[in-house]
Amino acid sequence: MLGLAALAGGAALAEGQSSQDAYELQEPPVTSSQVLRLPSDSGCVRFTRATVRFLPPPGAVLGVLTITADGAEVARMTGVPRAASATIRLVGRSTAVRVSGTTLGGQVIGASRTYRRCGSRPKATPKRKPAPAPRPIEVGGGEDG
Repeated sequence: MLGLAALAGGAALAEGQSSQDAYELQEPPVTSSQVLRLPSDSGCVRFTRATVRFLPPPGAVLGVLTITADGAEVARMTGVPRAASATIRLVGRSTAVRVSGTTLGGQVIGASRTYRRCGSRPKATPKRKPAPAPRPIEVGGGEDG
Protein backbone atom coordinates (compact mmCIF):
# COMPACT_ATOMS: atom_id res chain seq x y z
CA MET A 1 0.00 0.00 0.00
CA LEU A 2 2.86 2.34 0.83
CA GLY A 3 4.40 1.66 -2.59
CA LEU A 4 1.19 2.79 -4.36
CA ALA A 5 1.10 6.04 -2.40
CA ALA A 6 4.74 6.74 -3.21
CA LEU A 7 4.10 5.97 -6.89
CA ALA A 8 1.15 8.36 -7.05
CA GLY A 9 3.14 11.06 -5.29
CA GLY A 10 6.09 10.56 -7.64
CA ALA A 11 3.82 10.81 -10.68
CA ALA A 12 2.35 14.05 -9.42
CA LEU A 13 5.83 15.43 -8.74
CA ALA A 14 7.06 14.42 -12.20
CA GLU A 15 3.97 15.95 -13.79
CA GLY A 16 4.56 19.22 -11.96
CA GLN A 17 8.20 19.30 -13.07
CA SER A 18 7.38 18.74 -16.75
CA SER A 19 5.37 21.95 -17.04
CA GLN A 20 7.51 24.90 -18.04
CA ASP A 21 7.58 28.18 -16.20
CA ALA A 22 5.40 30.75 -18.01
CA TYR A 23 8.02 33.42 -17.28
CA GLU A 24 10.69 31.48 -19.22
CA LEU A 25 8.65 30.81 -22.38
CA GLN A 26 8.61 33.18 -25.35
CA GLU A 27 5.47 35.30 -25.33
CA PRO A 28 3.07 34.42 -28.15
CA PRO A 29 0.86 37.04 -29.82
CA VAL A 30 -2.41 37.38 -27.89
CA THR A 31 -5.75 39.01 -28.56
CA SER A 32 -8.37 40.20 -26.11
CA SER A 33 -10.86 37.60 -27.34
CA GLN A 34 -8.33 34.82 -26.61
CA VAL A 35 -7.49 35.97 -23.13
CA LEU A 36 -10.61 37.60 -21.63
CA ARG A 37 -14.01 36.07 -20.92
CA LEU A 38 -16.88 38.24 -19.70
CA PRO A 39 -20.56 37.31 -19.38
CA SER A 40 -22.70 38.37 -22.33
CA ASP A 41 -24.37 41.76 -22.14
CA SER A 42 -26.98 41.13 -24.82
CA GLY A 43 -30.39 41.97 -23.44
CA CYS A 44 -30.95 42.59 -19.78
CA VAL A 45 -29.39 40.61 -16.94
CA ARG A 46 -30.93 39.30 -13.75
CA PHE A 47 -27.66 38.49 -11.98
CA THR A 48 -25.98 40.87 -9.51
CA ARG A 49 -22.41 39.62 -9.94
CA ALA A 50 -20.21 39.06 -12.98
CA THR A 51 -17.15 36.83 -13.17
CA VAL A 52 -14.33 38.02 -15.42
CA ARG A 53 -12.01 35.19 -16.49
CA PHE A 54 -8.42 35.49 -17.70
CA LEU A 55 -7.02 32.64 -19.78
CA PRO A 56 -3.51 33.55 -20.97
CA PRO A 57 -1.77 31.01 -23.22
CA PRO A 58 1.55 29.53 -22.05
CA GLY A 59 4.23 32.20 -22.17
CA ALA A 60 1.84 35.16 -21.97
CA VAL A 61 2.07 36.65 -18.48
CA LEU A 62 -0.27 39.54 -17.75
CA GLY A 63 1.83 42.13 -15.95
CA VAL A 64 -1.13 44.28 -14.89
CA LEU A 65 -4.83 43.55 -15.23
CA THR A 66 -7.38 46.11 -14.07
CA ILE A 67 -11.17 45.84 -13.81
CA THR A 68 -13.33 48.93 -13.42
CA ALA A 69 -17.07 49.20 -12.82
CA ASP A 70 -18.65 52.55 -13.69
CA GLY A 71 -15.16 54.10 -13.77
CA ALA A 72 -14.09 52.93 -10.29
CA GLU A 73 -11.36 50.32 -9.97
CA VAL A 74 -12.82 47.19 -8.40
CA ALA A 75 -9.98 44.70 -8.96
CA ARG A 76 -6.29 44.74 -9.92
CA MET A 77 -4.10 41.73 -10.54
CA THR A 78 -0.39 41.68 -11.27
CA GLY A 79 1.84 38.95 -12.66
CA VAL A 80 -0.93 36.60 -13.84
CA PRO A 81 0.88 33.65 -15.51
CA ARG A 82 -2.11 31.29 -15.77
CA ALA A 83 -5.90 31.17 -15.66
CA ALA A 84 -7.48 33.40 -13.02
CA SER A 85 -10.83 35.05 -12.35
CA ALA A 86 -12.38 37.92 -10.44
CA THR A 87 -16.03 38.27 -9.45
CA ILE A 88 -17.42 41.79 -9.20
CA ARG A 89 -20.74 43.25 -8.05
CA LEU A 90 -23.11 44.88 -10.49
CA VAL A 91 -24.94 47.72 -8.79
CA GLY A 92 -27.72 49.99 -9.94
CA ARG A 93 -29.81 49.77 -13.10
CA SER A 94 -26.75 49.70 -15.36
CA THR A 95 -23.08 48.94 -14.78
CA ALA A 96 -20.28 49.61 -17.28
CA VAL A 97 -17.47 47.07 -16.79
CA ARG A 98 -14.06 47.59 -18.40
CA VAL A 99 -11.13 45.19 -18.30
CA SER A 100 -7.69 46.30 -19.45
CA GLY A 101 -4.25 44.82 -19.15
CA THR A 102 -0.74 44.61 -20.50
CA THR A 103 1.41 41.53 -20.92
CA LEU A 104 5.03 41.54 -19.80
CA GLY A 105 5.91 41.71 -23.52
CA GLY A 106 3.94 44.97 -23.90
CA GLN A 107 0.81 43.65 -25.64
CA VAL A 108 -2.32 45.55 -24.62
CA ILE A 109 -5.65 43.79 -24.15
CA GLY A 110 -9.06 45.11 -23.19
CA ALA A 111 -12.78 44.51 -23.28
CA SER A 112 -15.86 46.28 -22.03
CA ARG A 113 -19.48 45.43 -21.41
CA THR A 114 -22.46 47.36 -20.12
CA TYR A 115 -24.83 45.27 -18.05
CA ARG A 116 -28.39 46.56 -17.82
CA ARG A 117 -30.56 45.11 -15.09
CA CYS A 118 -33.95 43.71 -16.09
CA GLY A 119 -36.96 45.45 -14.66
CA SER A 120 -37.86 44.10 -11.30
CA ARG A 121 -40.48 41.43 -11.27
CA PRO A 122 -43.72 42.53 -9.72
CA LYS A 123 -43.58 41.56 -6.11
CA ALA A 124 -46.42 39.51 -4.78
CA THR A 125 -48.45 41.71 -2.50
CA PRO A 126 -49.29 40.00 0.73
CA LYS A 127 -53.01 39.40 1.08
CA ARG A 128 -54.47 41.56 3.74
CA LYS A 129 -56.78 40.08 6.26
CA PRO A 130 -60.21 41.58 5.88
CA ALA A 131 -60.95 44.21 8.45
CA PRO A 132 -63.02 42.79 11.28
CA ALA A 133 -66.68 43.59 10.96
CA PRO A 134 -67.63 46.50 13.17
CA ARG A 135 -69.42 45.56 16.33
CA PRO A 136 -73.10 46.28 16.30
CA ILE A 137 -74.10 49.42 18.10
CA GLU A 138 -76.23 48.61 21.07
CA VAL A 139 -78.53 51.23 22.29
CA GLY A 140 -80.12 50.93 25.63
CA GLY A 141 -79.88 47.60 27.26
CA GLY A 142 -80.42 49.00 30.69
CA GLU A 143 -83.62 48.92 32.70
CA ASP A 144 -85.72 52.00 32.93
CA GLY A 145 -86.66 52.52 36.21
